[in-house]
Amino acid sequence: MNPQLYPYEIKTRYGFWLKWVFVTVIGFWASLIWIEIGHRPDMGLVAGAVGGTVIGFAQWFVLKEYIYQPWQWIFASIIGWTVLGYSHIGAIAWVAPRTLDVFSRIFYGFIDGSQVGIWIGFLQWLALRIQVPRAWKWLWVSPLCWGVGLPVGWAFGGVMRQATRLFLGDVFGLALTWAIVAGMTGIALTRLLWIVDDW
Repeated sequence: MNPQLYPYEIKTRYGFWLKWVFVTVIGFWASLIWIEIGHRPDMGLVAGAVGGTVIGFAQWFVLKEYIYQPWQWIFASIIGWTVLGYSHIGAIAWVAPRTLDVFSRIFYGFIDGSQVGIWIGFLQWLALRIQVPRAWKWLWVSPLCWGVGLPVGWAFGGVMRQATRLFLGDVFGLALTWAIVAGMTGIALTRLLWIVDDW
């Protein structure tokens, strides 16, 4: 690697990561204009379609500078969240568990988050596979990110809800989920877009 390009490359990677996290979290908050955080039976196909559209377009704003045909990412997001919304899982990224038991939230958050990551990750991989070398790594990165982000966010939301007696605690928990997932997937994307051999 040319050492003269190294500081620029670091700046570009860091800038990409910051933009990715910012648009993903803002996308979640913007989705709340149309979606009201609810419980699993209430958060179905429409919530998934609307949420997937908002998140897909938000992330597209960053990806369009780095990959060819970034519109495929939008369709992956819309289709993925719509199907999840219709399935038994539901639009889980906008769902607050009914239980306040932190252990249950962590346990089921990991299971549900991993399932979301597998499904969404597979569709996003379809958008990346032709354009990004070693895109197959996204197939394990996405379940890992959601398997970490969802239980942490649900646990935080549960603690906040018990402490404040307000449902708003769960909203902030889901915002934390999106921030964690955005941070972790942003790191993975920087490593895929700027080929890094040490992972």
